Amino acid sequence: MLAVAVMALGVVPAAAKTYRVSGRQIFPDPNKPTGKMTGGLRGTWTGTNFEMTAEAPPLNESKGTETFSGCIDRKRDKSCKGDPKGTLNFTFLFWGMPGAQPNTTLWGSCYHPITSGTGAFAGANGVLMMVDTPIGDGTKARTDYIGNITLGAAARHKATAARAMRC
Repeated sequence: MLAVAVMALGVVPAAAKTYRVSGRQIFPDPNKPTGKMTGGLRGTWTGTNFEMTAEAPPLNESKGTETFSGCIDRKRDKSCKGDPKGTLNFTFLFWGMPGAQPNTTLWGSCYHPITSGTGAFAGANGVLMMVDTPIGDGTKARTDYIGNITLGAAARHKATAARAMRC
């Protein structure tokens, strides 16, 4: 019955489309919560909340929230022209091993599930994984990311989340 009503109105639900994204996250100043995303995501990444949850040597754990504002660079042409744009909100869980010197890192990794979005990202779901690799003396890190973002997926969100919980 609903399908007949939708067809009668000439409304066609948007099909879900999944994009595989990867690239680099760059924070010019490690003391500021705002950085740049390059690669499959182009735009600004901002930390909005951070909480240390465990300091149990040799590992530290933390959690928080972050926001991405920009686009999915579908053609990898370093432009957002014609690409889906908006904001994505994430929670994150981080695990890392601090270096021997203060403010240094041996390695770090974090899990970023999407919690909400705006613009073309409204109803989006997916996950990004990030890995921090120390550079030089460990006071700076190179952060690489990889993940999947599904747009037009509001109706599928609960089913996808349920499947992910079985990992």
